[in-house]
Amino acid sequence: MLTSRVRRTVAAATGAILLGGTLAACSSDSGDDGKTVIEYGWWGSGASDEATVAAIEAFEAENPDIDVEGEATPWDGYWDKLATMSAGKDAPDVIHMSERYIREYGERGALADLSSLEDIDLSTLDESMLALGEVGDAIYAVPAGVNTFTVAINEDLFEAAGVPIPDDSTWTWDELAEASAATASGDVVGMNYRPGIENLQPWLHQQGQTMYNEEGTGVGFERDALVSYLENILLQQENGGPTADQVSEEMGMPLESTLFGTDKQSMTWIYTSEMPAFAEASGSNLRLMRVPSEAGAAEENGMYLRGSSFYSISANADDAEQKAAAKFVDFMVNNEDALSELGMLRGVPPNADLVDVIREDLTPDDAEVLEFVDGIRPELTVDSPTPSPQGSGNVQGIFDREVLELLYDRADVEETADSIMQAIDDELG
Repeated sequence: MLTSRVRRTVAAATGAILLGGTLAACSSDSGDDGKTVIEYGWWGSGASDEATVAAIEAFEAENPDIDVEGEATPWDGYWDKLATMSAGKDAPDVIHMSERYIREYGERGALADLSSLEDIDLSTLDESMLALGEVGDAIYAVPAGVNTFTVAINEDLFEAAGVPIPDDSTWTWDELAEASAATASGDVVGMNYRPGIENLQPWLHQQGQTMYNEEGTGVGFERDALVSYLENILLQQENGGPTADQVSEEMGMPLESTLFGTDKQSMTWIYTSEMPAFAEASGSNLRLMRVPSEAGAAEENGMYLRGSSFYSISANADDAEQKAAAKFVDFMVNNEDALSELGMLRGVPPNADLVDVIREDLTPDDAEVLEFVDGIRPELTVDSPTPSPQGSGNVQGIFDREVLELLYDRADVEETADSIMQAIDDELG
């Protein structure tokens, strides 16, 4: 396995971080030099990996009795490897975690309750941040950063089309469709609907409904709400949105290769933490926009803050490994040196006291993300959802499959709604 020091050497020689092909846990909790050795597995690429390695080195400099063996795996392969290793009780000591899987891994005993570990200071995070990784009385994960899922526009393409930029504090779904149609022409397409659970949730919130029921055993929304969401997807497709082929081609595509990343799309759904990477890829002036609403009121748009990713600790690590892992997670969340390396790559830092430490050193794109997130906080009327129920990790795949059938006109809205609801209930029930 590549240690962080070897990775840094490779980076210096090649200009890039070498990604590991597998997650591999440590076979023992101490090295030949008597240091405690812990494994940290995460998904990522590019700048995020290099910054993570730098943060690991900063931690090791401050904790010379601990070695962190870090390894990154692309998202597509990460979860299969983690599932296999967890089943063998051989997961990394520190696990980079997604909201979709916190409850699943926590409730089957694979994750430690962070609130029981003395070496993590959770008092630096407010209750809303802790709730993002809380299941019952246990805290199985703490956010590495927070973001929201919203709309972004390419200002240069709006200007080229002679289309005024809408007021995102008052715009409606109809105005979004109008702007999409007006900016779509030639090689440029309009709004990318990115069908799935992230942009469905604010739609449901606008109707007073939720994604899952309280028991976590099935959907928490009415069929009519899903039907109206699917009809809105077709409305966007009819108003300059991408074709079914374009939607299919972009699934799993690196963001720099997407239509929005290559200046061929005027509008898209986006995680706010993706904004700097999109801006770098496109080279254009991009802007974050609030989610539209039926009434044209920001307080009714159903937006909420979510954990962009999380840190968890393996319940199968021994006492020495858990202690070292807790120190590492505390460092990544609460230490200025870690934050100076990671910046906003994993979203807005959850420790509010440290945000001001990096504020003046942010790039213009990162500063825009922070300003946007700070700006919407007073408008948020929806609490951030707690970790999704077991089985929800496959829900995005359900939407990808069923909505494509709709876009290819192989199923109508009613059939698609029925298929989605039945498939979700089957996964969770």
